[in-house]
Parts: sequence; C-alpha cells; structure tokens
Amino acid sequence: RYDSAEIQEFGVLRALVARAVRLQDPYLLGRAASASAVISQRHLPKQGFDEVAEIARRAGACGVQVAHSGSLFGLIFDLFAANLKRRAALVAQQIRRAGFKDVEVHFVNAEGRTC
Repeated sequence: RYDSAEIQEFGVLRALVARAVRLQDPYLLGRAASASAVISQRHLPKQGFDEVAEIARRAGACGVQVAHSGSLFGLIFDLFAANLKRRAALVAQQIRRAGFKDVEVHFVNAEGRTC
C-alpha cells in the first residue's frame, strides 16, 4: 500500500514524534501528524481534508491528525495557547458549518488526562 519512499518518510516522522514527546513540543508533534495525514490522504482520501487543514491553519493549530484506517480528523493545539477554549469553540463551529457531524472538543494535558 505505501511505497518505499513513504515508508522511509514514516520512519523520519516516528523519530520526529519521539522528539516531540521528549520535548513536550505540540508544534513538532503537529508537524509530524500533518505530514503523516498528507501521506494517508493519498491512500485513503478523507472528504473535506483540505478544508479541515485550512481551518486548522487559519486557527493556528499545531497540526492535523487523521485515522489511517478510518475517517476521523483531529486538530492539535498547544494546551497553553492564548484563548484556547474560545478558539477551539470557534474551530468546532467552523467545522460543523463545513458539513461535519459529531464534532467534539477534548482538552488533554501532558499526562493524557482530559481537562
């Protein structure tokens, strides 16, 4: 399914994710997730991907993550960013207006607990 160049790129992205976790850097994590999402989009296209990615970019998200075997999208934000709750509510509203259903917002702290 993935070609050798993509498999090699996933290896680089795994290292980037490990570094992001070690440094607790949501922007680095978002960069890796977004790059992985673009690769996934070539093999399992998700309707609305470009629109969600643009909403994320305009909102200052760290990145976009997708389920590589399904249709789930997620936007990654820095938990400590200014006005995060307000921004997240606005983003959720924009995504609903774009035609997506079952939109949820979850705030997860460094320990993986929902805030």
